[in-house]
Formats: sequence, C-alpha cells, structure tokens
Amino acid sequence: MIEADIWPALRNYWHPVALSEEVTTKPQPVRLLGEQLVIYRAGAEIVCLRDLCIHRGTPLSLGWVEGENLVCAYHGWAYNREGVCVRIPSLEAGRPIPRKACVASYPCQEKCGLLWVCLGTPRAPIAECPELELETYRHYLVGPTPWKCSAARAMENFVDLAHFAWVHEGILGDRHHPQVPPVHVNRHGEELRYTVEERPNPVHPVGHRRVYRIWRPFALHQRKERDDGEVEVAFFTVTPHSPGESTNYLWVLRSFELNAEEEEKRKRLDEFIMQQDQAIVENQRPEELPLDLAAELHLRGPDAVAVEYRRFLAELANPPISGRRQQTSTRHRNNP
Repeated sequence: MIEADIWPALRNYWHPVALSEEVTTKPQPVRLLGEQLVIYRAGAEIVCLRDLCIHRGTPLSLGWVEGENLVCAYHGWAYNREGVCVRIPSLEAGRPIPRKACVASYPCQEKCGLLWVCLGTPRAPIAECPELELETYRHYLVGPTPWKCSAARAMENFVDLAHFAWVHEGILGDRHHPQVPPVHVNRHGEELRYTVEERPNPVHPVGHRRVYRIWRPFALHQRKERDDGEVEVAFFTVTPHSPGESTNYLWVLRSFELNAEEEEKRKRLDEFIMQQDQAIVENQRPEELPLDLAAELHLRGPDAVAVEYRRFLAELANPPISGRRQQTSTRHRNNP
C-alpha cells in the first residue's frame, strides 16, 4: 500500500490551497489532489470551481469576475458561485441555457490565514491553531514553500525526531546526543497526540516539552513549552498537489517578543532548516510514502510517531472493522 491508495479518501478532508490574503477578485488557478481548480472572491465569499469551462475546455482561471459571476475568456460564458452557467452570449434571446452547462463547485473556508478546500463531503473539521487568534502571540509565516515530494513525506519528516542531530546539527540537535526520548502516542478520533520531554542540552540549554497534535491527513500543531514559561508554537500544514508535488505552510508563533533584528534572524534560520529538510525529502525513495509497515525497516522508539502516522493514513484505504484501533495507544522505548 502506498500514499496514492488513499487519495480517493483524501477528497473528504480539508486541504489548504492558498493564503487568504492572496485570494482576490482575480481568478487564481490552484491544484489539489491532481485536480485543477479556480478560486476567487465573489462579494464577501470565496468561490472554488473546477477550472475547466464545460463548453470548450478552456481554463476558467483565464477569465475574469463580473459582479459575482466568473466569465470564461473564450466565449464569455458566465458561471455563478454554484458553478451554474447563467449566461451564454451567443444564444439567441429566449433560448434556454442547457442544464448541463455547469461546472463542479467545492466548499471552501478561511481559517488560520489560509483558504481550505474540500473536494468531497468533509469528514473532519479543519485543523486548529488557537494562538493565531491571540494578541499575546507574535507570528510569521515560513512559506508557502513548494517541494517536489508527496505531502505525507513532508509531514512525516516534520515529526521525525531522530533526524534532528544529523540534518540540523547544532540547530535542533547534537550528534553527541542523538538519542530520542520515549514517546507515548495516543489516538483521539482524527488526531494523534503525544508529548516529548526534552532535558537541557548544549543546543537547547533550557529544558522544555513539545506537545504535538497531528490532524489527519496533513496538518500539525506543536507547542513548545519551556521551563522558563516561554512558549513557541509551530503550525504546519501541507497541500497535496500531485503524488510528487506539495506546498508547505509553516506558522511560527511566540509568547515572547524579539526585537526586529532577532526576529528576522530567527525567520531566516527557520527557512534554512526547511531547505535542509527539502534536500533530503525530495530525494527519498519511493517518492510516495509506503503505508505498508513491512515495506521499510522501523525501529522501536525512534520511529514511534512515524509508525503510528503511517497506520493512521493506511486506515483511510482499509478502515478498521471495529473501534478498537481508536481506543489503543502505543508506548515505544529506545531499546533494540
């Protein structure tokens, strides 16, 4: 089983497709799960339609918004926000518009500074980052960052603790202390939750705990609570464009202030960390994440989160017969 096997099920989840601030009355093409879409603002609402005129297959994103309707650039057909054609200029007066003159429309919502789209019937709410609504937290965005990899590969990399000491030596980890703390992963419906306790070390002199929430399929909230009371938050989510293309959005938030120079330095460091990850993830094989646990070797302890995440995704292709999977938790320790 590979990542592509769950793509039909992924249509029933919310996915980010753009920054909210970038969606205007100018039609914008986006790609989600291999499907070409067009998004735009129509009055107070954002509209998402299939980016293909039913008449001659012209991308509607080449057109323009007239009132609250999207006009095709080829023959002037106008579609309303539900995707129904409401005007065909070449038709003589009084002749009805064919019932088949419509394109698919999709639900969309704005949340966490992003526009989210669902191609099917939503089976779970959009992921949350409550700190984005609090004035006490300063924040900035790293991205959007396009990667030539699958969305699940990007997500798994973000939660892989063992690579810190090797890919991010001296920044997130220390090669003289590469061991991963024990992790206890719990399942809560459409979420995985766990906490990582970190003692002070040469890279992080202040002890801290990282509290994780992973929303299926591709969103994560990490709250880093330091022993001195300061809090850092990372909200990470990925858009699955195609099996080999995705886009990352990373919000970084802090409960404490940095001066302008320090904040810019930290942002550049976060961007550098993403570049370090990109060089690895874009070259992983197979390109799509294997969801069959027998396909790769896993270590008890260091790979605890990755194993649970792969099981979590695999359920979308083979739902569990009973609810037992949701009632269990898995404890992994760093032993052979």
